[in-house]
Amino acid sequence: MSALQPLNRTALVDRLASEPFDVLVIGGGITGAGVALDAAARGFRVALVERRDFASGTSRWSTKLVHGGIRYLPQLDIALVREALVERGRLLRLAPYLVEPLPFVLPLYRFNRHPLGLKQTPPPGPLLDLYIRLGLTAYDVLAGRLNVGRHRRLRRVELDHLAPLLRRDGLLSAYMYYDARTDDARLVLNVLLTAVAHGAVISNYCEVVGFERQHGRLAAAQVRDLQTGREFLVRARVFVNATGIHGEDVARLTGEPPQVSIAPSKGVHLVLPREVVELDEAAVVLPETRDRRLLFIVPWGPRVIFGTTDTGSGPLDQPLPDDADVDYLLEHANQYLLRPLTRRDVISAYAGYRPLIRRGMAESTAQLSRNHELIDHGNGLVSILGGKLTTFRKMAEETVDLLATQLGGSMRHVTRRLPLIGARGLVARRGDLNLRANALGIAGSLPTLIHDHGVLAEQVLILAQEQPALAEPLVPGLPYLQAQVAYACRYELAQTIDDVLERRLWVTFADWEHGLGTLERVADIMAHELGWDAARRQAEIAAYRARVRTLFGSDRGLADDLSAARAASAAPA
Repeated sequence: MSALQPLNRTALVDRLASEPFDVLVIGGGITGAGVALDAAARGFRVALVERRDFASGTSRWSTKLVHGGIRYLPQLDIALVREALVERGRLLRLAPYLVEPLPFVLPLYRFNRHPLGLKQTPPPGPLLDLYIRLGLTAYDVLAGRLNVGRHRRLRRVELDHLAPLLRRDGLLSAYMYYDARTDDARLVLNVLLTAVAHGAVISNYCEVVGFERQHGRLAAAQVRDLQTGREFLVRARVFVNATGIHGEDVARLTGEPPQVSIAPSKGVHLVLPREVVELDEAAVVLPETRDRRLLFIVPWGPRVIFGTTDTGSGPLDQPLPDDADVDYLLEHANQYLLRPLTRRDVISAYAGYRPLIRRGMAESTAQLSRNHELIDHGNGLVSILGGKLTTFRKMAEETVDLLATQLGGSMRHVTRRLPLIGARGLVARRGDLNLRANALGIAGSLPTLIHDHGVLAEQVLILAQEQPALAEPLVPGLPYLQAQVAYACRYELAQTIDDVLERRLWVTFADWEHGLGTLERVADIMAHELGWDAARRQAEIAAYRARVRTLFGSDRGLADDLSAARAASAAPA
């Protein structure tokens, strides 16, 4: 493996200000990352800016699934399901260390009236069972050669093993089908790093605040570096708006009205210890909610993720779970699980907004399609909005096809077979990685290192070897190493403590203490890597503590009353 090159943010910003580009991508979530990779891989000169940190918006707040969307079948959105299933299969091949197959247990109960969101269903019994089997068969068939595995009916003994806490009274039948899971923020980062390997110039904390025109077309974006206050122009031939829920705002910066209406939909998830639901090998689908949706319980390391809701929006820059969201999820879990869940079982909760496209008079965001919209504004701006995490590569491909017709360039779809950074050579290097991890006494962390970085896990191990203190765990009981903090600063443009603990790692949400117990150590490592002085170090620590109180209302676990806890923490001393 050739040595990974450190990323220097100051140098990258200088390049943004001085070099001409073919394409400037605005937005550092999965959509923008995908466009940057596809365009760079086709030979375009590509820049990307994100006004906050990469993956700090919608892309970080998912259910961590790469899936076809089984609930879209009853809506007859066959094209979306087919596209997503094909993309799921491709991602399993292009990033096998990061995207992994996952079986799902789907139970059906006599009290279900609209399982899987079905509007019209036969009465509980053999006909309903047949109806569901036909849907699962369609799910397999639509995936074609890229299918993960065929569904099957579960025997009672299998169900007892896979999901022992699912209630049995009223159970009609249970099925297993297959999808996949991933770390959403790591997927964004690894797509971006692959784009950088193909020549893209990227920076976080750079906000587009306006545009300049020449001859009626956009010629440059006015960008403000939010870390230094510096303003500069980024010149490009075409500009791509990939800002999700903020897509309308960016379009307005051109001085023209937006051509699409975005309906943000808040989704909330709970994080719980895996042992409270006794899941190991498989995820579980709760087949019906009172608003005719599905809920997923997804194993994630020593934790499980449970969600999601689909409610109206609030402050877009700081989506937060509220007490009603938490109560909704716990209430539905307790309809299906033998062991009742309470607030005391909840380690953390997180919320994010889906950038749904409103095309008609849908009654609720739950009814809006997850299809994407590609818009050529005719002035040098192209918007790619909506869509799903799973279909980001296809969305990017369509976008760059449009750019290629305007700029001239390759129409070859290279990302269909382009492995993400860290994938090549992993099979051959696993033995060496095992030997190095064993020598350092950190073999238990290696699966997570490989899952996050692929073969580039070697670089983390090298850091731990060079500085033995970095081989220590960040949090007892979690697989993250102190070396990953240094790695995030050197190679992944982490600039703040929450950049590391929320997105490069998952400590904020997986740790009962939300990273507060390791906060001083993280600040020390980052101060060394980024050259912080004592004042900056203390400011970062204070900012992270405030972030934890805002998110969870508590220094340990989720507050019993989020509203009261947040109001108290916001009150002046």
